Amino acid sequence: MASERQIAANRANTKRSIGPKTVAGKSKSRRNALRHGLSLPLPFDMEASAKADPFVRALTRDQPSEEQLMAATVAWAPLELLRIRAVRTELMGKGRLGVGQPGAAAAVATLDRCERFAHTKRRRASRKLSG
Repeated sequence: MASERQIAANRANTKRSIGPKTVAGKSKSRRNALRHGLSLPLPFDMEASAKADPFVRALTRDQPSEEQLMAATVAWAPLELLRIRAVRTELMGKGRLGVGQPGAAAAVATLDRCERFAHTKRRRASRKLSG
């Protein structure tokens, strides 16, 4: 059990670390997710949907809806990977990922994390489909 002193310290720390308080700070933190847009779901695209739908139908063959969801995840994963790679190529073309560029290491780490997550989603969905 925590002591009274520890509880008081936790409350004091909480008061100092609850996020931005100014309008400028809140505005800046609000834009964090919009830096690269990779955390957003893929926008609905008729052309991409036309490419993915036959694959989903072939994988599911009129099986229950959870299987269709997993098949859709597997079908859309390559499109997510293409989007991530396009962002990486764009940033490299603009010279933002070069050696000595400020924030380059963080940007590469973010792109790598998004790419690993897309691979993981595809792998998990694929296992559920085959399992």
